[in-house]
Amino acid sequence: MNYITLYNMAKQKNSSQLENLKKILENKYIDSSNILVEKNKTSKGVEFKMERKIISHNDIKYLIFRYDPDKVDIFPYFNQISGLKKICDYFMFVEEGQNFYAILIELKLGIDSAKKQLEASDEFIKFLIKSSERVGLPNLTNFNIIKVRLSEERSKKRNRTTKQKKLQMDENRIINYDHSDVFRIMEVLDVI
Repeated sequence: MNYITLYNMAKQKNSSQLENLKKILENKYIDSSNILVEKNKTSKGVEFKMERKIISHNDIKYLIFRYDPDKVDIFPYFNQISGLKKICDYFMFVEEGQNFYAILIELKLGIDSAKKQLEASDEFIKFLIKSSERVGLPNLTNFNIIKVRLSEERSKKRNRTTKQKKLQMDENRIINYDHSDVFRIMEVLDVI
């Protein structure tokens, strides 16, 4: 190996896991805002908008990836089979010290399940990890996948009650995050 190759390998090993992830993700899907937003229509055709401001601590670095920002057909190679083209609204990659997390986030207006979107997104994350290994990027170590469902209806119900509950995972290992205004990263990380 020559000096340039050794230098580049050393540089990659010293890169943060977020920096290595950015090397394989298309930049147009990276969301630089600090807000999670879902605009859509109800089954009755009424437009709605959900919005959550992301709250982070100084020592937490994160990257937001939105696979479908323009509502285009992101899986044109699949037929129209129910659930086959599902994907969650946001992928949040979080680096906290030596730990690395993929927080899969699905925003829902009502109480509908987010299981299909979150399971499909879990598969995408596994593919992403394998792809980074395949092209020779340093492994994503100490990696955890966290599935989160935000519900507008559940957050309204929560705001009517005065008792704050600690977040918990349900039987499908999904966190139902019910805050109406914010998304606190540390609150989600504290669940695992």
